[in-house]
Amino acid sequence: MRRILCLLMLCASSVEAQSAADVAKSIQGARREVVAVLPRVMNEAVAAALKVTAARGTRVFLITERATVKRGGYLLNVSHGPSGINTYLYPGAITTPWILVDGAWLASGAALDADLTAPVAITRDAGTLSRLNLWATQVTAAGPTPRVDLLKLRYDQPTRPSPPRPAR
Repeated sequence: MRRILCLLMLCASSVEAQSAADVAKSIQGARREVVAVLPRVMNEAVAAALKVTAARGTRVFLITERATVKRGGYLLNVSHGPSGINTYLYPGAITTPWILVDGAWLASGAALDADLTAPVAITRDAGTLSRLNLWATQVTAAGPTPRVDLLKLRYDQPTRPSPPRPAR
């Protein structure tokens, strides 16, 4: 899966360069959905843009590495935002951060997640958009991680249901 994802990012055609701040502003204009694949969720502007977008009623799918729960960053802040945000924990490593907006354009690059000085590539290549959307659909098929489970994972709490309390 990792090799396929890297290959897809390298094969993207019609690429434009932008800053992460520009992309964060553009995310807020999404109408249908945003799929954000961020290994660490470390860019505050992108995290805030995802929350604003979800608050407007746009569906937001955040896919991040399972290890991110322990690393900190803005994961808990984003995932505990508006109810339109669905968080998915990917078991492996995500090599390239990318964000797919309304299935129409793709932003990719390290600046979306951590290195704020790196350029962000924008593409509208239909083949690349289709393949990444299919990958995201497969990853999200099992359903989102409940918000309470993210907190339990972050603070080393068991994710099993608590036993019922005796009635008084």
